[in-house]
Amino acid sequence: MKKTFKLVTLSAAAALALTFAGQQFASAAAFTDLNNVPGKEKIIALQNSGLIKGISASQFGPHIAISEAEGVQMIVNSLGLNLDLIRFVKEPKASDYFANANDSAWYSQALIIAAVHGLDLPADLKPGQKLTREEFTHQLIDAIEISGRLPMIKPVVVEFKDQDQVKADYSGSIQRALNYGVVQLDANGKFNPQQKITRAEAAVAISNALAYLKAHPAPEAASEILTAEQAVQLIKEAAGPDADLQIKIAPASSMSRESFTYLLVHTLQTSGQLPMIKLNPVEIKDNNEIDILNSGAIQTAIALQIVNLDADGNFHPKDAITRADATAMVSQVHEILKKPSTK
Repeated sequence: MKKTFKLVTLSAAAALALTFAGQQFASAAAFTDLNNVPGKEKIIALQNSGLIKGISASQFGPHIAISEAEGVQMIVNSLGLNLDLIRFVKEPKASDYFANANDSAWYSQALIIAAVHGLDLPADLKPGQKLTREEFTHQLIDAIEISGRLPMIKPVVVEFKDQDQVKADYSGSIQRALNYGVVQLDANGKFNPQQKITRAEAAVAISNALAYLKAHPAPEAASEILTAEQAVQLIKEAAGPDADLQIKIAPASSMSRESFTYLLVHTLQTSGQLPMIKLNPVEIKDNNEIDILNSGAIQTAIALQIVNLDADGNFHPKDAITRADATAMVSQVHEILKKPSTK
């Protein structure tokens, strides 16, 4: 079950971090313990790309089972998840999210990152406990679907011999993992869900997940529904990098037209950038759908022509904001801010 995380404030633009850490050793040379290891080429390619490290300068430790903390570290780092976009109300601790976490342990930052990004991890996660194949597969699929903004697919059901051993909570993720090509069944048609997952198996699954993400990039079309993270980035472009944006929505969640308009106008007003105007409220046909706390900002946006009603006089407050609409609003803000102040 996902752990609810605390109020955060999003700040700057994201950058993909190409690290895959958690271990202390790296090597420019190939690992020497990968002979006859399935997926050897994928592991070496990840090493050459700087995405994985070994247990020593020359050893990868392919057959070592990974712990829950190691699994989180591997997923977080391989997908480039970080806290670059986030400013906390108070300094976060891993134990804020996971009761069994040690706040001074090597894995604490990875757990914080995973929780803030909404990865589906158990609140009673035990950092040192070894991960099963079904647990790691579920966590990896959840992470790539969130970070890659992948649509939830209706998978073609793959029958396998030990599917009765899969926990119900993980069955959908495992079916999608099989459809994505992230994991495969063994030669006997089994998934082995309760088997402890090794470093080699985890690395190969991550390699396959990254390949799937590369083949299915997130949409950048004008009709794309913006995540909160992207919406905040656009608002920062209008209000400036030092603007104080307080938001109670997960970075990967979509944002409504109402929420985006309020956040844009409120940020500009609190930073003293919008001109003072006398409001003459206009009739909005679907005004009953607007949160009363947001109505003033929306009326201001309409008055300044930052946003317009449709031909029927509706604002559609609960619709998700698209890149096209959000960009048009920010462009209008740029035009307003170009005009000399009348103060």
